[in-house]
Amino acid sequence: MRESQANKRTNISDILKIDEGIFHHLIKNSFDLLVLLDANGEQLYVSDSCEKILGYKPEELTNISVIEAFLHPNDQQKAIEGLQNIILNNDNGGTQYRHKHKNGGWVYLEAYGTNQLDNPEIKAVVLNVRDISERKKAEEDLKKSEASLKELNATKDRFFSIIGHDLRSPFSSIVGFTDLLIAQIQEKDYDGIEDYARIIQKSSQQAMDLLSNLLEWSRAQSGRIDFVPEYIELGKMIHQIIDLFKNTALKKSIKINNKTQTFLPIWADKHMVESILRNLISNSLKFSPFQGEIIISARAQGNKALVSVAGKGVGMKKEDLGKLFRIELSHSTRGTNNETGTGLGLLLCKDFVKMHKGQIWAESEENKGSTFFFTLPLA
Repeated sequence: MRESQANKRTNISDILKIDEGIFHHLIKNSFDLLVLLDANGEQLYVSDSCEKILGYKPEELTNISVIEAFLHPNDQQKAIEGLQNIILNNDNGGTQYRHKHKNGGWVYLEAYGTNQLDNPEIKAVVLNVRDISERKKAEEDLKKSEASLKELNATKDRFFSIIGHDLRSPFSSIVGFTDLLIAQIQEKDYDGIEDYARIIQKSSQQAMDLLSNLLEWSRAQSGRIDFVPEYIELGKMIHQIIDLFKNTALKKSIKINNKTQTFLPIWADKHMVESILRNLISNSLKFSPFQGEIIISARAQGNKALVSVAGKGVGMKKEDLGKLFRIELSHSTRGTNNETGTGLGLLLCKDFVKMHKGQIWAESEENKGSTFFFTLPLA
């Protein structure tokens, strides 16, 4: 038994001595890279598996400083520090970085190393380098999944908040003043009933607008809204939308100025663009002072139409400006006539602009006013 084991060891030793090519074969077919570096980061040796992982032949990656020549600019400093740690502190590494592939893409690698510079047989830093692209992709997918789940939870919370509070408020007002109205009519006391009726009308309109936005938003979130682009003359549409707000503007003596380019054809979904304009103009009226002015502008900018709705009103602080268009950050400010809002309209605008591959943003200064911008594709 012992003799047999001794013979096996002798046979293996003989095989390795005779056939040194076995090491080359093992390294060549390894899933990892074996790299030898000098103290300056110049690659002295790269195993054959580099062609399988990076697309380069070994000779293309030897006798060069690979950090500067092949690593992603954002990862070079980290790689340099990792090499210095191995040399100075005998750290085994664990540095992750992106290496250029021969096809022009990037491959995520992770390197572990040992300092063998003082070893007369090696005189190099020895790195074992592994392709971790699949792992990094899985990590990114997980992050996106977590972000998506967080947004879904925020959407659900916002949805229930609107139903539980913002939608209940106007209906409570409607029910309350309707009861008062009925009681006074029964007593044939007609003083103030017109005021009650106007309050009921205002609350009903508020509830209707909110319900409309809520339904549109929920459809957009669930992917049940159709995107049907068509040829639209934007200037004509803006003029028609402004007409819808004449009475509302008149109540606050607000002037709406239309400075839209005379002929501005776009390729867009008519229903969505109307909704965007209605929400932005409605918001601007809400936060504009009595006898104020709203300026609506639209012009061609490259292959896009740039639209802006500007109003001189209450404006916003910088920290509040950053909360706009974000479902997880609720922000609500009362208008100049104590009007209320949920921010839902802006979220709807963001979704609709995104469907057009456009952008939407706002600029604002507290007590001076706000301007909302968005872009749409030209026809």
